[in-house]
Amino acid sequence: MISSTGKYLSTIILGNGNANIEYATSMENGVPGGFVAGEPATRFPANTNFTISTQIDFASKEVDVYVNEELMTADIPFLEDAEDIAKIDIQLLYMYANNGQFYFDNISLLGGDENRLLLTSNINAAESLLGSAPIGNIYNQYPQAAADAFQLVIDNANTIFSDCDSVSTAIDTVISELQVAQDVFEASRINDPVLKIYSEYNFTGSVNEVYCGYYNGGLGAYEDWGVSFTLEKGYMATFAADINGLGFSKIYIAQDNAIEINLPADLQNTISFIRVSPWYPVGKKGSLGGDIKWSSADNYNTTWHYSWGLADQKAEGVQFVPMSWSGGDSRTSLEIMEETGQNMSFNHLLAFNEPDNEGQSNMTVAEALEAYPKLLASGLRLGAPGVENVQYSATSDSFNDGAWIQEFMDGCVERGYRVDFIPAHDYVRRSKSTFLERFKALHDRYDLPVWVTEYNYGNPNFGSANLTVEQGYSNIKGLTEALEEADFIERYNWYYFFGQNTGIGGVTDGELNITGQFYRDLESQNPSYTQEEYEQGAQLSVNDELIKSKVLMFPTVITEGVFNLRYSEEIKDSTIHIYSTVGQLVKTIVGLKSEIDVKTLSSGLYIVKIESHLGSFTKKIIIQ
Repeated sequence: MISSTGKYLSTIILGNGNANIEYATSMENGVPGGFVAGEPATRFPANTNFTISTQIDFASKEVDVYVNEELMTADIPFLEDAEDIAKIDIQLLYMYANNGQFYFDNISLLGGDENRLLLTSNINAAESLLGSAPIGNIYNQYPQAAADAFQLVIDNANTIFSDCDSVSTAIDTVISELQVAQDVFEASRINDPVLKIYSEYNFTGSVNEVYCGYYNGGLGAYEDWGVSFTLEKGYMATFAADINGLGFSKIYIAQDNAIEINLPADLQNTISFIRVSPWYPVGKKGSLGGDIKWSSADNYNTTWHYSWGLADQKAEGVQFVPMSWSGGDSRTSLEIMEETGQNMSFNHLLAFNEPDNEGQSNMTVAEALEAYPKLLASGLRLGAPGVENVQYSATSDSFNDGAWIQEFMDGCVERGYRVDFIPAHDYVRRSKSTFLERFKALHDRYDLPVWVTEYNYGNPNFGSANLTVEQGYSNIKGLTEALEEADFIERYNWYYFFGQNTGIGGVTDGELNITGQFYRDLESQNPSYTQEEYEQGAQLSVNDELIKSKVLMFPTVITEGVFNLRYSEEIKDSTIHIYSTVGQLVKTIVGLKSEIDVKTLSSGLYIVKIESHLGSFTKKIIIQ
C-alpha cells in the first residue's frame, strides 16, 4: 500500500505455505523488509476463497488486517510517513516462475472520517444474524414482524453504503440505526413465561412465572412452595422433590392444549427442581446410527433419531434422543446429566443399552437400579434400559423367571423411581402377533408406552439364515406395519444395517432396496405421543399428612397374593379401595386387617387407596 507521494504504508505476505500473515517492519534499500509473523496463526488452503481487507488509521499511522472480516493482525506501524493511500500493488508468485503483478492506482478517499469499513462489517453481521434466525411464534424463534422491521433498516444501510456521495454524518447515523435495530431484533426472540406456579390450590395465591429454558435445582424463595400450575401449549415441565432432580418427580406435557394442574400430594409444597422446555412432537418411525444422515428424506425420512450416545446430532426438522449407553460415570454423573438436561432441544433420554447382553452394557439389575436414578437429574422424559430380550412367555401369559426387564421395572416401582416409557429390542423371527405380544405385556403390566428401539426379522449375529430381499421385505413390512398400528407402541426403529446378503438390511449396492424404500415412504403417525389426561391432586389437609404416620403397607411387590398392614387402632375402620392403572375399581375391603388377600387379582400394577376419617393414603403395588 503506497501513498500519492510514493511512501509505503504497509506490505504483507500471505500464502498457502504460510502459517501466519507476515508484515514488513522496515525499509531496506528502498524496499520493504524485516518481515515478521503476525498473530494469531492462520492458513490459506488451496482452492478456497478469502476476503482480505485492511483498516488504515492515519492518526495513529497503523494498519489492521482482516481475513473474512475477522481481525488477524492488528496495529502494524506504517513503514514510512504517509498522509493518504493512492496505490495498492499486488504481486502473485507461483511455481515455475509463472508470476504476475497488478495494481490499483489513483485511489482517492471520499473522506477520511467516513467509517465505511465499519458500516460494511455491521451490514454483513446484521445480514448474517437475520439469515440464520429461526422465524416463528414459539420459544427461541423471532416474530416475522420483527424480522421485517430489521430488514428495512438493513436495506436502508445498504442504500447509504452503495451511494458514493454519502457523507460521513449519514454513514455514522445509519451505523447507529443499524445497531439499535439489531438490539431490538435480538430482544424480540420469544421466551415469554410459559409456566405459572401458584402457592395455593386451584391456581390461587401468589404466582411464580417461569420461562422456557429454565433448568434449576434450588428455587430460593419458591422452594417447597408450589401447589398448582398452568402450562402453555407446546411445552413440557418437570418437577422433582429433590434439589438435583432426584426423588419423587413427574413430567407434564402440554401437547394438544394448555393444561391446568393441581399437583399430586407428593409434590405439593415439596418442589425443589424445575425444568421447562419446548415439546417437540414427532412421528412413530425413527432412525438410528452414528450418522444422522439416515434420517434425511433421501434415506429413511424420519423425524427423530438416536445414536446410542449423548452427543447432540443436529439436523433440521429431526429430534435427537440421547442415550446413557451404560452406567459408568462418563454417562451418568450428575454433571453429565445436568449438561444433558440444559439442552433445550432434548425431550427424552434413553437408559442403558441391552444390559442383558454381555456384548453390550452388560449390567445386573442391581447395578442398573443403582445407576438409573442419577439419570433423573436430567429432567428429561426417561426410558428404562432397552433389553435385548423381553423374556415373555405367551403360553403362560407371564414373564419368564428372572426376566431382566421385569426385575428392573418392579424394582423401580418399589423404590418410587420414575420411568416414562419402556424401550425394548427384538430380533427373533416371529409372526406379527407373537412379535407384538411381548411388548403389549410390558405395556399392560406397567401401564407405560413402549419404544421398540431395535427390531428386525432375524439377526445374522444370532445365526439367522440369509433371505432373499423379497422375503426380508415381506416380513419386515409386516412387523413395521404392526408397530405403526399398535396404540401402545409410541416409537420404533428398524435396525437396517445388516449386509445385503442377509436380505434384511436396507441397502443393496449402495442404494435403498425395496425394504429401505418401504421404510422411507411409510407415512408414520405424528405426533406419536398421545396427550395424557392428568389427574388433579387432592387438596391436602393436616389429616392427609397425619395418616401417613399411622399406616405401613408392605411389600410393594407381592409374590404370595397377600400384602401386610400395620396401622394405628384409631383408623382400623378405614376402607381399602384397589384400582387398576386405568382407574377401574377392582376390589373394596371394609375394615383394616394385618393381611390383605389379593389372590383373585391378576398380575400387574395396582393403586391401593386407604380412606379414613383422618384422610387418605395411596400407594402402588405390583402383584406377581
